[in-house]
Amino acid sequence: MIDYAFKSFGRSDPGLVRPHNEDSYYLNDASGLWLVFDGMGGHENGALASQTAAAAFETFVAPPDFEHAVTRVADQVHNVNASLAQLAEQQAVSKMGTTAVGLVLRDRRFAIVWVGDSRAYIFRQGGLFQLTVDHTHVQDLLDQGILSPADAKGHPMSHVLTRALGVEPEVQVDIVQDEAEPGDRFLLCSDGLSGPVPEDDIRRLMALPDPQQAVDELIARAHAKGAPDNVTAIVVEIGSID
Repeated sequence: MIDYAFKSFGRSDPGLVRPHNEDSYYLNDASGLWLVFDGMGGHENGALASQTAAAAFETFVAPPDFEHAVTRVADQVHNVNASLAQLAEQQAVSKMGTTAVGLVLRDRRFAIVWVGDSRAYIFRQGGLFQLTVDHTHVQDLLDQGILSPADAKGHPMSHVLTRALGVEPEVQVDIVQDEAEPGDRFLLCSDGLSGPVPEDDIRRLMALPDPQQAVDELIARAHAKGAPDNVTAIVVEIGSID
């Protein structure tokens, strides 16, 4: 059961450097499911990977029960991984894949499902909190204490993924769950936004009155920072809970 009053808005932008957009997104308010995909492997392969992933959810039906919905979404992400790995093998492509980050809302609860470095944030009572942990080589070095947060910023290997859909026949999908509150806002975004735009700016812009305004200003801020990559963002706002 979806007992929220909410509104959402999503947009994808090629940025200022890359001529093509390898990002895709899926937005379905009626089923309480939103996802962002950031393709990799060059324009043709990256775009195909992210578009294939998004298309896999077009006919997907998530159950009304929260736990079942989260399980089914994670299963579908695994299905996408297997399909992309098979597609890459059929086309003899060595580099083809996509990240994925999704939000599921049900029964006054939320879940974030992700693979890769596309991120999810929650904006609650004026504070911004990152809900995902990047699946990157640099994040591994941070976790091991080899790099400091200051050293990690702008690191030349910051975009080297340790996990993505379509790279291997099997993939681990991470999930976090928690209670939702009226007034919560969620941001799903590709690293084309979270990379160049500081979290203080993201927090400030997430406070704007409307999800569409927040998305537009977030992408505009990425442009102001040079937008070296494709930029995709979805903002979902929870209103009253019946």
